[in-house]
Amino acid sequence: MARAFRRRGDRLVGTFEAEEIAVVVHVLRLTRDFVAPERPDTGDPFLDLVAGLGDEVDPEEPSDPALRRLLPPASRDDDEQASEFRRLTEHGLRQRKAATLSTAIAALEAAQPPRVELDPEQGRALAVALTDARLILGERLGLRTDEDSERLHEELEEALAGRSELDPALAQKMAYYDFLSWMQESVTLALMAR
Repeated sequence: MARAFRRRGDRLVGTFEAEEIAVVVHVLRLTRDFVAPERPDTGDPFLDLVAGLGDEVDPEEPSDPALRRLLPPASRDDDEQASEFRRLTEHGLRQRKAATLSTAIAALEAAQPPRVELDPEQGRALAVALTDARLILGERLGLRTDEDSERLHEELEEALAGRSELDPALAQKMAYYDFLSWMQESVTLALMAR
């Protein structure tokens, strides 16, 4: 059973079952694959920098609502400004998000269950990576307001009490969302502790 992260000196230490870590790693990998830049790095820092400046004349806002939440427009009032900002920044933003997710994945994969021990940099990467994963899951669950979240939890409670049925895929997404939320809160509180 999972136990929240706590600060132990300069480390963040939590307890997680191997299966729990595997689920989180799986979700983080899916998230990384979702946000990764569409064009791969060449390995040449200069060429990658130039490529990151954007070569599309008129880049489009992502059509997937979850990706729009991760890569929102810089301006909701000025389409031209938003398009130019997206052209100049989207590739780099995707690179940074993918790198942060990779750092979090590597930290969890290096853990020796049930003990998960992170340094502060890994803890920050995990907190940010969990934010991105939760944004995607939240969008897929239709969570945009507190009322949406309350409604979904009421549906889950009704199903658990046997008074209604809930789609198993929806229930699984809800369980993942709740666990990732708890884990994110746990690592964030441990990072803030002194």
